[in-house]
Amino acid sequence: MFSWIPKIRRLLAVMALSPLTLAAMAAPEEPAPAAATPSHHEHLHAQVRQAHLNRLRERMMSTPEALHAQCRFESDIATPPPAGLVALTFDDGPDPERTEQILSVLERYDIPATFFFIGEKMQKYPELVRKVLASKRHVIASHSWSHPNFHDLGVEAQNSEITKGLEQMPEDLDVKIYRYPFGNSTCNGNDLLHAKGYRIVGWHVDSCDWAFDRSGTVALHEAVSCGVAVQFRSDFVGHVASAVRERHGGIVLMHEIHANTLAHLNEVIEAIRKDGFTFTRVDDPRLATSLR
Repeated sequence: MFSWIPKIRRLLAVMALSPLTLAAMAAPEEPAPAAATPSHHEHLHAQVRQAHLNRLRERMMSTPEALHAQCRFESDIATPPPAGLVALTFDDGPDPERTEQILSVLERYDIPATFFFIGEKMQKYPELVRKVLASKRHVIASHSWSHPNFHDLGVEAQNSEITKGLEQMPEDLDVKIYRYPFGNSTCNGNDLLHAKGYRIVGWHVDSCDWAFDRSGTVALHEAVSCGVAVQFRSDFVGHVASAVRERHGGIVLMHEIHANTLAHLNEVIEAIRKDGFTFTRVDDPRLATSLR
């Protein structure tokens, strides 16, 4: 079931990294000097990077059974997807700069997708939510209220993040789907979501668009945490297409807020389509076993 463990160990061996080295890399970074105030996207990138490294460190230092018992990292889907199907998903919107551009690309290729929206952004940009719904092609789903790391929250805060996020979802939705920020699920959160009739979905393929976003090349430690093969460390499209081929399809994680996603979305679509895959949405009944 936990198919990512052998892959991680192969990557560590190829890149000559030990679990102890990995643990050191995952240590919290020193705060930046006061004069170097990071932008919102830089701050989010740092959060994502730390979450990925923490995830990898925990997997190397804990047994799969222990992590499963704690409901940690259940958003990474270990079970294989239906062969030949690909579901593109976009997290962290709606975004006033990119949501409409992504919709335009999807329209051009006549492809459906699933948008995991942050509640406070839905409240701020309701017109973008309406635009996605008006297409009748796509699904919107919840991605919490403010995108925290649920592994850092107490039970009360977890419940508040879930509840406030769900309150922004349209009441007449036929599909109730949730994705945790960073993929960091909790047993308490799972129980609350299931009680509200929501299914939890993660991904089979991590595009790692956040890691490629800065220079087009993925740093060594980020390549390990993302599962980017050595030959694709400077090839975003090649990484995504190769990962989809390796899994024979599946749910692909992307983010609206990273410029790299929009810049290469058409190339990603064309590469996946060239390999003979069919695009669908995460609510496709054939993907039901990939939801929790």
